[in-house]
Formats: sequence, structure tokens, C-alpha cells
Amino acid sequence: MLERDPKTLARLQAVVTALIEHRVSTSLVDVERALARWRTGDHSALAAHGAVLRHAARCERTVERVTAAAGDRPEGILRDAVDAGLMAEDEFVQLVGKSPTDVPSIDSLGDEDDASAPDKRRTLEQLLARGPVLVHVDARRAEVSVPARFRADPSLVLRFGYSLTPAIGELSVDDEAIAGTLTFSGQPFRCILPWTAVYAAMVEGEQRGTVWPEDVPEDVLTGSGDQPAAGPAVVKDASDAPIAALAPIEAAEPRSKRATHLKLVE
Repeated sequence: MLERDPKTLARLQAVVTALIEHRVSTSLVDVERALARWRTGDHSALAAHGAVLRHAARCERTVERVTAAAGDRPEGILRDAVDAGLMAEDEFVQLVGKSPTDVPSIDSLGDEDDASAPDKRRTLEQLLARGPVLVHVDARRAEVSVPARFRADPSLVLRFGYSLTPAIGELSVDDEAIAGTLTFSGQPFRCILPWTAVYAAMVEGEQRGTVWPEDVPEDVLTGSGDQPAAGPAVVKDASDAPIAALAPIEAAEPRSKRATHLKLVE
């Protein structure tokens, strides 16, 4: 177990700072690459801006994860430092008293888990309490379950609500996804939208909604890339009739409050 003497705590703080700086510096490489492509005309200004938004969100998640673990899982932070080449294994053994391989990582430098999932779940629960909600999802993600004809759509919009006609069967909102049995042209289909694929939501009829800018697909952000032959699919209950395009959507809390001028559905 890690000792809590002043010298060890000072070293832990130094490692926390080093991990955050390492994450920021490696993430900035993506930003610099996007800016370089923008300067040469290979990238639009929106694409470069999207890279900056993703960088900010990525670094924010790292700071949250590392600072939270510093209090209850300091050994995991040191393990990540070893994996990143920021600490020697000999020093780790001296501080912790065991091999790095015997200590679970906190994945402080990874992007695999969706740190915004609790925020998305909380937001959707609040929106559903106000009425039907239009959920924007990248249906191309492998973990998404929607009818086959929508699987190529990066800007699919599905309508969820507790009092719709026909009713959505087994509507659930949990830590992993929003899910329910929707009806498409008279045919029911169990839809599962993991939070990793959800990037915007709004209450139907309202002019503004919530967007998680770091999760907006780049081709949706820029308006580039291949689109389905029939255009973006907007599904409304039992029919495939389109719903009006969204107004500009505000950034989600507790993320940055920057406004975006995107229209996620055209």
C-alpha cells in the first residue's frame, strides 16, 4: 500500500501533473494535424474547430479521472505512469511494494470508456420528463441496434417518449444506453443507442437542445463524407416522416458552454 508521508505524496502529485501534461501534449498532436490540414485547404474550419473541441473534452476527462483517482486509487495512477514511460518500474516497486502488473490501471490516458455517459443519462432523463425527445445518434457505430436501412446514417434521429402513440415498449435509460422498441412503418424494432454513439438531444417542439460536441462525428460536423442514398433518416413513431431541422444546439453541461451553430439534421 502506498504510504502517505509528505515525500510520497509530493511524488504522487508530480506524477499526476506529468500524466495530465502527457495527455495534453499527445492530444495536441491531433489538433496540430487538423490545423495543418485546414491551412493547406484539406480541412474545413469546422473540422479544425471540431478537433479543438474534442481535444478540450479529452483533456477535461483526463483531469477528472486522474484527480479523482489520486484520493482513492493512487497506485493505479502510478501504474499508468509506468505504462506511459513516466516512471521506472523500480521506483514503482519501492513506492507501492509490488510489481506494476499486480496493480490495476485506471486507464487515465485512454478513451475507451465514455466518461460523458452519466451526463448523457442524466440529461436524457430530464428531457424525457418534459416530453418526447429527439435523440441524434451515429448509427454506423457497431454497438448501435437500429433497422438495417438506417445503419449507414451518421445523423439518425429517433423519437423517444413515455406517452407516444404507438407506445415505445420497454423504454429504458441506464448507464449504458437509451433503448426501446420503436415502430418503423408498422414494424416494431428493438433499438439500442449506447451513449458512445449519442451526440445530441432535444425536446420535440423546443428550439434549442443539448449537444456533446466532442462526440459529433466529423463528417456530420463538416457536412462531408458519404451520406445514405435517401438522406439523413429522421424517424417519427410509426412512420418515417421527417421532423423539422433543429435550431442551433447548446453545449451540454458540465461541458464547456460554447454555443455551436451546427444544424445536426438538414
